[in-house]
Amino acid sequence: MKADELTELLKRALDRAGEPEAEAYASFARRGFARFAVGDLGQHMQLEEPSVVVRVARDRRVVEASVAELDEAAIVNALKDAARAAPSVPRDESFPGFAGADEPAPPPVARFARSTAEASADERVTLLEPVFRRIERAGLIATGVLDTTSRIEAVATSHGLLRSYQSTLASFKVWALESAGGGGAAGHGMCAHTDVTQLSLEAETERAVTDAERGKNPGSLPAGAYDAVLGPLAFAELIEWLGMIGLGARELEQGMSPLSGRMGERITGELLSVFEDPLGPHAFSAPFDREGVARRQVPLLRRGVAQAVVHDRATAARAGISSTGNACPPGGFASGGPTPSSLVVEGGEAASLDELIGGLGRGLYVRRLHYVNGYLEPRRAVMTGLTRDGTFLVEHGKIVGAVESMRFTDSLLEALERADGMTADRVLVPNWWSAGGSVAAPGVRIRGLTFSSGSREK
Repeated sequence: MKADELTELLKRALDRAGEPEAEAYASFARRGFARFAVGDLGQHMQLEEPSVVVRVARDRRVVEASVAELDEAAIVNALKDAARAAPSVPRDESFPGFAGADEPAPPPVARFARSTAEASADERVTLLEPVFRRIERAGLIATGVLDTTSRIEAVATSHGLLRSYQSTLASFKVWALESAGGGGAAGHGMCAHTDVTQLSLEAETERAVTDAERGKNPGSLPAGAYDAVLGPLAFAELIEWLGMIGLGARELEQGMSPLSGRMGERITGELLSVFEDPLGPHAFSAPFDREGVARRQVPLLRRGVAQAVVHDRATAARAGISSTGNACPPGGFASGGPTPSSLVVEGGEAASLDELIGGLGRGLYVRRLHYVNGYLEPRRAVMTGLTRDGTFLVEHGKIVGAVESMRFTDSLLEALERADGMTADRVLVPNWWSAGGSVAAPGVRIRGLTFSSGSREK
């Protein structure tokens, strides 16, 4: 299916349904997976993922329905189902209506690579063979995935708006494991690009091997406050959580955002500037949202000062401004409100992570985090989580050994008041819960990050 064919399908379904106030958003992804575990290629799949979400409004009563097939009759039925349910839901007095043909068109953004869209199963295997050989040569066990995805998104409304966009995304994740059971050292590498031929598989594999080798025989540390360098992947996860709990208009309206009642005030350290930047080079998203509104750059935090949040049409109408193009399809963390799609953290001045680590007397270098929970105290952005795939003790500016995983619990915003360095380079990380969503973040050095639990003693 082509992008214009998907738009035409939605238009025909809207015309047949005949609802005067209706909207249809569709996506169609064709994904090729090469998933490997315990050193072997375990799963090799080609998947097609169609999805359509429709909304119908009657008397400002808005109902949403979805189908998982690109079939005109099924979409028409979904529209009729939504219309029948409309009288049973409350009126939304702030509903602004669906976008019309006069909605400004998004700027052209090229995020499609034929090499990714046409990547075959054999090509993915060929790309992975050197990965397997390098990890096996190191005496380690390879696990991970190479994913090549081609995606079409389209929006149509009963008011004549038509949008479509085609993009690609290739992503690679690799772990080099000391043991198949996951009980030993683990090193990790990842990269993502619209063009599969531009993935840095060799460098990321080497990174995983290096971290696994220096992660063997880890020691333990007690709970406490440690100066810490968070790698870009660890920092990106915290910024992603900040986006979910605090940088959307819904959370601001509810008074739950760290920015609620504090616009124009400095709420964190001056090193932190964050932008919603969906049209720049550090993004994977379509240039319009599920309502067909063009995305745009939005300064959210500038040198620690709260600047703005992102909006969809409904929250923008209530605020008396225009949408920033951040309406999200249902599902994942974005369900129910506008959410940033492409967060970009401004880089610092450090030339490398080694430079940041060199500024630690005694502290920790944390490569990744997992099981992060950002809902503990959203107003302060208190978060907790575990370190993984590389937690290293640093003494006199040098990594001297590995330590077992530790749990941190701290306010991200208060911790960044104590940040005194960021790398100039940033890593672009796709998020797992939304198509095209991403965070681009540098590495950061934070003084006195609170680790609420010590590492396990062996």
